Amino acid sequence: MRKFPLWCAIGVVFGLSVVAAHAQAVDVPPNPPGAAAYMESRNWLWAEAQILLLAVPLFFLVTGLSARVRTWCANRVGGRWFWTLTLFAVVYLILVAVIRAPFDFYRDYWTLRGTADFHDTPASWALQQAVETGALVVVAALFLWIPYTLIRKSPRRWWLYGAAALVPVAFVILAVIPVWVSPLTTHYEPLKDKTLYAQIESLAARCGVHNIPVLIGGDDDTVVGLGPTNRIILDGDIFKNETPQQIRFTVGHELKHYVMGDNYKALAIIAVLLLTGFWLTDRIGRGAIARFGRRMGFKELSDPASLPLIILIMTAYWLCALPLFNVFARHIEFEADRFGLELTHENRALAELEAGYMSRYKNPADWDTFFLIFRATHPSDGERIRFANSYHPWREGKPLTYASVCKPAP
Repeated sequence: MRKFPLWCAIGVVFGLSVVAAHAQAVDVPPNPPGAAAYMESRNWLWAEAQILLLAVPLFFLVTGLSARVRTWCANRVGGRWFWTLTLFAVVYLILVAVIRAPFDFYRDYWTLRGTADFHDTPASWALQQAVETGALVVVAALFLWIPYTLIRKSPRRWWLYGAAALVPVAFVILAVIPVWVSPLTTHYEPLKDKTLYAQIESLAARCGVHNIPVLIGGDDDTVVGLGPTNRIILDGDIFKNETPQQIRFTVGHELKHYVMGDNYKALAIIAVLLLTGFWLTDRIGRGAIARFGRRMGFKELSDPASLPLIILIMTAYWLCALPLFNVFARHIEFEADRFGLELTHENRALAELEAGYMSRYKNPADWDTFFLIFRATHPSDGERIRFANSYHPWREGKPLTYASVCKPAP
């Protein structure tokens, strides 16, 4: 009997492994028809929205409208500074919401009618806008006095003290929104599928956490809240849109955000943005008042009429910082994919999920340059498919990145 050469056996095993690996791979689909045009149209709408965000406060300043509204507010409250500031902020935010409403309705409702997972009615859209504006009004009424008081008390160091004072406020807001604000416009309910919850608990237990709050609702999979309000939110249509394997990966992805405290990283970013933004506001704001104060109608940054100036500077600063923020956000999401794959080994599920997103949402395989710089907080579907196809260190005997955080899959 003729012996089978060892090198042939090795070749056969290697070939079978290559074939098996290729069978598990998911090709990146071609761009859906109209995907590029759709992305370009959304890019234009986004850019126009940012121009509007800058144009409205600039209009209030160059026309002197800000000073006239401040005077009107002061007359209503007997000239008392605190109430003048509070009333001015309320009036300004409402006026801005009214000015922006036609554009926001066109961008966020009219152009999205009939797209996947869009279920809003004009009434529900209006309610959501009203709730968001109301939340901004409440936040401004409760906390705007803090930086303005510091500007009055410490004109040269207010930016440092203001940032330090508002970071705890940001923590409270991020902790409160999921419990008291979001449910006003979106219905959430506890996960009732006991089998899925048992799977979530099993995955979480490997990472040393237990009794994770999991809610179903909305149109996104995410982790919200801080501290006692930290919870996982699964898309209300997740059982319709995802297979059990895809749900398992999705849970693994979100567990990374939950287990590793990614929302606290967001709070740290807010602290940095507040500190640098307030510093720039102090420097640029004082220079603008020195040069254009007569036209704008106020002489001090502590004047309530300066609110549009502060908003203008902070908005411009945020737009400049946005590309760096997006790079960091994409890194966080990319690592959540890595975490989810190491935890579940559901590579094919991730790849097929992203291929489905391309079809459902008319996403191109890869972001264009404008979207990548200014709007992309997640890797593109094509990038995630390629990563799912190529990342499997457990098959190759390589160490896992998150082996010290969670026990490897059996």
